[in-house]
Amino acid sequence: MTKKDLQHWANTASWHQLNEYTVGWIAAESDHGWEIGLKWIDSKKENVQSSGWATLANVVALKEDQELDMEELKTLLNRAEKEIPSAANRVRYMMNVFIIAVGGYVKELTNEALNTPKSIGQLTIDMRGTACKVPYAPDYIKKMIARGYKKKKMARC
Repeated sequence: MTKKDLQHWANTASWHQLNEYTVGWIAAESDHGWEIGLKWIDSKKENVQSSGWATLANVVALKEDQELDMEELKTLLNRAEKEIPSAANRVRYMMNVFIIAVGGYVKELTNEALNTPKSIGQLTIDMRGTACKVPYAPDYIKKMIARGYKKKKMARC
């Protein structure tokens, strides 16, 4: 898909499952994933922001560590820590997913990712009456690293 196609898709997807999973997965697997994810997290629209954080989390899960910019990832972890308390509901959820992805897939940044949510505490996110739970990032990261730092072959399930 072209950047224009991905942008249109992110702008018009009207359900968080589409934005955070389908759009985020396909964008992350494209040649434009990192670039477009960074653009989207600065959007004024909640659905596009959540697509951006989802895309970045999936890029981290897919790319080998040597392909990732560690300083930029640290900056994004700091941004998530600073902005998560006041972020929109689904954006807050995907920032948490991003923190988990960095901690569980990027060995060099595991400790930083483990410490990020400690200042935030357990997140409260409206899951709209579902039985879904919000994972506490340090606990989830520890489960991931217990399995080893295994990158994904594809973002999609």
